[in-house]
Amino acid sequence: MDVLKNALEVICNSVNIYLNNIDKRADSWVVLTSITDHDGSINQLTRGKIVMGVYNITREAFASSYTPVAGVPADRDATRGLSVVAPPLYLDVHVMFMANFTERSYPDGLAALSRLISFFQQNRVFTPQNTPDLAPELTNLTLDIENLAPVEVNYVMSMLGTRYLPSVFYTLRMIPFASSAMLERRYPVQSITSNVGPA
Repeated sequence: MDVLKNALEVICNSVNIYLNNIDKRADSWVVLTSITDHDGSINQLTRGKIVMGVYNITREAFASSYTPVAGVPADRDATRGLSVVAPPLYLDVHVMFMANFTERSYPDGLAALSRLISFFQQNRVFTPQNTPDLAPELTNLTLDIENLAPVEVNYVMSMLGTRYLPSVFYTLRMIPFASSAMLERRYPVQSITSNVGPA
């Protein structure tokens, strides 16, 4: 399963359910999409909605480092050795929520953003137990709010091709990427033979 796509879509859907329970509307409060099209024009699907988007992806260095050796299952012959696989890679996904509400609906956008922040304050950790639609690989996702200085926010908005919109930034931690494909096999030492004769 595509864990990145699954994680973002499930979180987006969870927020939508929460917001719709507070204030029902015919369409979605939150959309997972880009704020602008490739030609620089505003994505029409985002008007009057909170836009969920990814603005950076980084490596979780601490959790991504350990010896890439997988042990032999108990029901197999240990003499066949150990399978060596690539170590799992854990990514942090930097996510932003932008309230794309203008003119008279501007206060509605701030209200929706406030409710979204409240949802994540109550639901910071996502697991298959509390969020059944999550992929089984996503055993423990955490969402931490980020503090960006105004100049950093301006840089992100410019990078996305839009002017400033009321926004909140989060880091979605510990998206795992792991493969069971074997790189090599290592064998245990069976015995040690000494060629040293008697003194």
